[in-house]
Amino acid sequence: MIGILVAAHQDLGQALLRAAAGILGPLEAAEAITLSYEEAPTEAQGRVAAAVGRLAADGEVLILTDMFGGTPANLCLALLEPGRVEVLTGVNLPMVLKAATARRELALPALATLLREYGGKNIVLASELLRGKPPGGG
Repeated sequence: MIGILVAAHQDLGQALLRAAAGILGPLEAAEAITLSYEEAPTEAQGRVAAAVGRLAADGEVLILTDMFGGTPANLCLALLEPGRVEVLTGVNLPMVLKAATARRELALPALATLLREYGGKNIVLASELLRGKPPGGG
């Protein structure tokens, strides 16, 4: 089973995993890392690497981060190992839910691609939807 690590600013990762567990029940092989602005980068990098090591014990790891270019994503990019450890930015609750349910059926590259598309499809401008415009403003 693919491990899931949510690495995000402050307590966003824990909140996303708590919400997902509230919907799906307990999540196996899933952790969140809080990265604060005050922590030394080398210390944070060590915590992220340790979490990846724990989650990778049985195979692959998908790291979900909040935004590309932010400290969490930058720290995680150093651990990127195509086919073994993947990093996907822009995490949202639909992505976490889909990751938790689809990770047993898909290989890591396919899961990451699915989640990238799925996360985007779950960003909806309500006023457009209510006016009957297709998602994405098309």
